[in-house]
Amino acid sequence: MLKPSKQTRLHLTAVALVALTVSLSGCSLLQKLPLPGKPAEPSGASPTSTTPGSADPKAIKAHLDAGNVKAKAGQWSEAVSEFQQVVTLDPRNVQGHVQLGWAYAELKQWDDAKQHLISAVALSPDNAGAHANLAWVYAEKQRWNDAQEEAKKAIDLDPKNGYAHATLAWAYQSTHQDGLAIAEYEKSLELNSGLENSRLALGIAYCNQGIEMRAKEQLDQLTNTHSPKALDLQTRLSKGCSAKK
Repeated sequence: MLKPSKQTRLHLTAVALVALTVSLSGCSLLQKLPLPGKPAEPSGASPTSTTPGSADPKAIKAHLDAGNVKAKAGQWSEAVSEFQQVVTLDPRNVQGHVQLGWAYAELKQWDDAKQHLISAVALSPDNAGAHANLAWVYAEKQRWNDAQEEAKKAIDLDPKNGYAHATLAWAYQSTHQDGLAIAEYEKSLELNSGLENSRLALGIAYCNQGIEMRAKEQLDQLTNTHSPKALDLQTRLSKGCSAKK
């Protein structure tokens, strides 16, 4: 079985984006955050089952590879069909459940995504990527306590997963734990400075806490990278920053 950190690299996508609403004090914005992880690599992916020899490894890999190709092309329904073949051939294939959960999440079919990600963590409790994506699905369903729990599990298994920290920050922010949210957004950006949506959310959180200088630092970062999110943060700053009473 692959180690958790390798599972994360193989099974999840950083290029896939999902729309989510982050509610902040004095501001609500539609934000897109990447899934917690990196793109699946068809050439490097290998079948991962808790019952070795239960199905033809070549057939499993062929469907995984085909599903990854469809996923990278944004053809999520077709990807679901390929990944479904994997778990049909081998119901205990962890990678198949993780990838299928990912594809269903991209289609915003949250219940189906949750079902397969729960199966993945049940079969492989040390799979950091499965916990991270399950946290994201719970967050989308506004099950904030569950989202926090799963994100923490992912971080315990893979402390360098910037997306898991971002998901945890979102869950904290949505339950008005602003100090904890700021710390997690900072950590996510320390690990992956390219998470511009985390930077936007962090800048707004700083502004809402009356820490205007730090908010402007985030604006400068977004401006320097020519991010369209800079305008969103500039709009928030233009209203003035003040600590919540």
